[in-house]
Amino acid sequence: MASVEERKSDTVKAGPSEEQWQAAEKVLISLQLARKNYSLYPENHVNCTRAQEQFWLHLDKYLRLYGNLRFDLAKDKLLFQGEIILSEPSEEGNLPFTLFRDGIQWLELQRGIDSKEVEQFLRLLNRYRILSDEPEGDLVTALWEARFPHIQYYVADMFWGAEPEFDLTVSPGAAEEDAELLEEAEEKDSKSECFSPIEPAALKMTPEEEAELREMVRVEEKRDPVSEYLDVLLDSLMELREKENFVPILESLEDVFHDSLARKHFEISLKILKSLHYVRKTCATESTWALPLIDNFFLTASSAKSLRPLQTAWLDMDTDEIGQIKQILVLLQPEAIQTLGGMLLETSSLRLQKMLLEVILVLAYRDLKPLEAMLGRPEEELVQKLVYVLGRLDGEKSTQILARMVRHPSARVRHEALKPLLSRGPTDIKGLFHLIEDKNDAIRRLVLRHMAQERNKVTETLLMEYLEQGKLNRSDDEHIIACFRTLGRCGSPRSIPFLRKTLLGRPWLPGFRKLSYRQGAAYALQSMGMEEAQEVLEEASRSLFPTVRGIARKIIEGQTRQRKG
Repeated sequence: MASVEERKSDTVKAGPSEEQWQAAEKVLISLQLARKNYSLYPENHVNCTRAQEQFWLHLDKYLRLYGNLRFDLAKDKLLFQGEIILSEPSEEGNLPFTLFRDGIQWLELQRGIDSKEVEQFLRLLNRYRILSDEPEGDLVTALWEARFPHIQYYVADMFWGAEPEFDLTVSPGAAEEDAELLEEAEEKDSKSECFSPIEPAALKMTPEEEAELREMVRVEEKRDPVSEYLDVLLDSLMELREKENFVPILESLEDVFHDSLARKHFEISLKILKSLHYVRKTCATESTWALPLIDNFFLTASSAKSLRPLQTAWLDMDTDEIGQIKQILVLLQPEAIQTLGGMLLETSSLRLQKMLLEVILVLAYRDLKPLEAMLGRPEEELVQKLVYVLGRLDGEKSTQILARMVRHPSARVRHEALKPLLSRGPTDIKGLFHLIEDKNDAIRRLVLRHMAQERNKVTETLLMEYLEQGKLNRSDDEHIIACFRTLGRCGSPRSIPFLRKTLLGRPWLPGFRKLSYRQGAAYALQSMGMEEAQEVLEEASRSLFPTVRGIARKIIEGQTRQRKG
């Protein structure tokens, strides 16, 4: 076996190429990912198996291309061919400190290593990652007992790894020297048995030492292994720009995302989504192949299966947590609208419903198609709420969809769709005119009230044709009078001849509607507030027909009382 000095001299080379450095870095990053998985999950968990396989694949590729891989160690760093490749604080759990703590000065992974050897090595690294209060052995001893054929290391002044060949022949002189050394050691041991008493004052800590100890405890308690693991995963995404690296890391992030939702660690869930949005932005120009992989992550995260843990947390959700969930949901894909729609039906909390509707609105602004697809669902309550969201979206497409929804079988849905349509600038009243005969009284009133807001030739023509040609399918007097009142408010002087003819009576009037038509015409003339309309009322008050005369005089008397009042 070569001496330490000889081995060191063998490794002295010109600096590594950029490709070799990157390959070594990939091995190290995959090792860190594997260690984090082993620290978070049982050793037989699928995440550990996946991470171990990735580490071995990167390591095997390096060994085939460049030969044995050696790292030199300090307490807070790893060096590769004389240059720092990893730097971490000298704390429990960090790789450099874990190895250096037990005296390992360098570690070499050699050609021929297989997946079983890698798996056992990772298990040992995890087992001795942090020393327990009552440690059973140490990492160096465990490595020595494992007798790894392709992992060698140097501890203090001793070389460990594959069994070296020793010369067991002992010279007489050496035997005498060993006996003398043994006698000296025994003499020292006998003297060491006499201890001087310990002064209690010497054990008392100074205020500075107490403060330092408290700070150490605080830092240790604050450490979050999940957050640390997440940082490693996200850093790896930024550093490793190859598909073979992206896929397993995204799969690990997916597991962490699901777990964080289930445990209500919403700050972790939010950090993952924000970070992936940033990674996607950086990949948009440099690594476009990664975009569908990241988009697929968001699609999976938007699914009902992924978001199901939120529903179990609804009952005891406080205001801050609802705010965090909203931030998480708005970062998802618009396809999440389908999942959120189901959640709307399953929660009775008005606060949560309001939050979900706000999220759906944000997602629908990005893509209206998932919302449009949901409008065909059979649940009336859900469709009504989604139409409410649709009404708050601008644009021609949302207007077209609302116009379709005013023909929905549900009166509640029709009413919800009609309100925003009527409030949008110039409305195509021709497309909505049929609603003045809707089965729902509130819808009829809403349409007529809208048409009565201003004088409009189109509305005036539609109403005159509707009334004059007897197109009414509804025969109740209240509806007929409401239509005439509306005509009075939206009509012009050109409506007056029609109203005069209707009030004073002509043969064209259907017998069973004469009274309601004449009353309606009188109310319309009153609503117009025009001199010509008032003259018709005055003429009708002198009519030979008692019914006409009574209707007109009643209107005029009401006007007089109103002026005096």
